[in-house]
Amino acid sequence: MKNRVKNILLIEDDKRLREVLHQELEERDFVVQSFAQLPDLNRVATPDGVLLDLRIGNDNGLDFIKQISAKFPSARVIMMSGFGSVASAVKSMQLGAENFLAKPVTPEMIVRAFADDESPVAADTEEAEISLARMEREYIDYVLNSSNGNITQAAKKLGLHRQSLQRKLRKNIPNK
Repeated sequence: MKNRVKNILLIEDDKRLREVLHQELEERDFVVQSFAQLPDLNRVATPDGVLLDLRIGNDNGLDFIKQISAKFPSARVIMMSGFGSVASAVKSMQLGAENFLAKPVTPEMIVRAFADDESPVAADTEEAEISLARMEREYIDYVLNSSNGNITQAAKKLGLHRQSLQRKLRKNIPNK
């Protein structure tokens, strides 16, 4: 699997994931610049590839794709998200991303996504099939986290009654 991408710009707000991906990609001989928020592109060394999270704090990675493409037209952009939908994957491709990876991502998935072969990344069937219940729970956790753990505020954002949200949170987290 040949890879012309050597310099990667990694934009991921989750500190642990960012640090792990940074280290793992460097161990695979990539030069990685990583940021927790959208960087000033004038201060970034020219990347061959960009690994961009869909949600970066309160920012939307989709809005940043055009800026990246304008500043670094030859950079290959890969979007990733734990809350991705088909609509956001399609939108990211329309804006210039080459691929869309559903979290959890592994370094191997990223290397395959940046590989020169023309076929899109084919994730293992088990990785690709995430149940609706799992996606719902991950989104609820995201909204709850963005509400600083305030269940009432999260329920309003989700359009649920507070008690309904509490019942959903009491359920076990689906494995798939």
